[in-house]
Amino acid sequence: MKHTLKITIFLSLILSLSACLDFSKFTKEEKLSLDDDFNIVKVNREYSLAIPKYMSKANDLNAEASLQYSHIFKEAYVVVIDEPKEELKEVFLEMDEWDSDKTVAANYRDIQMGFLSEGINISSQMPARALTINGMDAEIVDLEGRVADIDYDIAYKLAFVEGDEKVYMIMTWTLADKKEDFDNTYEQIITSFDLL
Repeated sequence: MKHTLKITIFLSLILSLSACLDFSKFTKEEKLSLDDDFNIVKVNREYSLAIPKYMSKANDLNAEASLQYSHIFKEAYVVVIDEPKEELKEVFLEMDEWDSDKTVAANYRDIQMGFLSEGINISSQMPARALTINGMDAEIVDLEGRVADIDYDIAYKLAFVEGDEKVYMIMTWTLADKKEDFDNTYEQIITSFDLL
C-alpha cells in the first residue's frame, strides 16, 4: 500500500511539473532566419545560394557538383549540379527521352530521377511540386530511400531549376529520422537560388 502511494505521488508530481514546461522548446526543427542564419554563397559568378552558417564547404560529396556544403555532425548536406540546357535537351531529344509538352525543369527532373533511382532504393516519394524560384521554372521532389553501404534511410529534398543557359539540380539530404528537423531549412536553401 505504501509503495502504491509513493508511485501515485511521484506520478502526480511529474504530471504537475510537465504541465508547467513548454515542450516546444525541445523540438529539433530548425527555424532559421535567412537574414541572420545564412551566408549567401556565389558560385563561378553564375549563381548564388543561401547556405546555413553552420555548414562548411565540402569537396567529397559529389565529383560533378559546382557547390558542396555539409555539417557532418548534424547530418545535413547540400550540393548543386549544373548542366548546359541546350546540350542536355539535344541529347535527350536524340534518345527520344524528351517530352515537348513538359517544361525544361520537368524534363530535367524526369531525367535526373531516372539516374537517381539507379543508385537509391526509393521507399517513398511525394509528387513533384512545380513552382517559380526567382522567376525561373522549378520542380521540387521529396523522397526517402537507401543507398548501398549505408544502413539508414535518407530523406532528400531535390529541386530542378531552369536557368537561362543551364539547368540546375539542388540536392539536399539528411537521415530520414531528421527530415522534419531540416525541412524548412532545405526549403529556404532551395528557394534562395538565384542567377547572378
